[in-house]
Amino acid sequence: MKYLIDHTKRVIHRTTFAGDQCEFHTTPIDKREGTYDNLYLEKLVDKESYQVCIHCKGSIK
Repeated sequence: MKYLIDHTKRVIHRTTFAGDQCEFHTTPIDKREGTYDNLYLEKLVDKESYQVCIHCKGSIK
C-alpha cells in the first residue's frame, strides 16, 4: 500500500483514502513524499513523532 508523508505537518496519509479533509494539498510538493516502506513509516511514527492521519484511517502496522 502506498502512503503519502506530509513532512510539514508530520502526518502520514494512506493514499487510497486521502482526500480534501486531510488537507495535505496545502503542503508544498517539495515537503511531501510517497512510499511503500512500512519500516520507514514505523520509524517516523516511533522516533520522529509523526502521526497517522485520522481521516485516512490507515494503519501502518
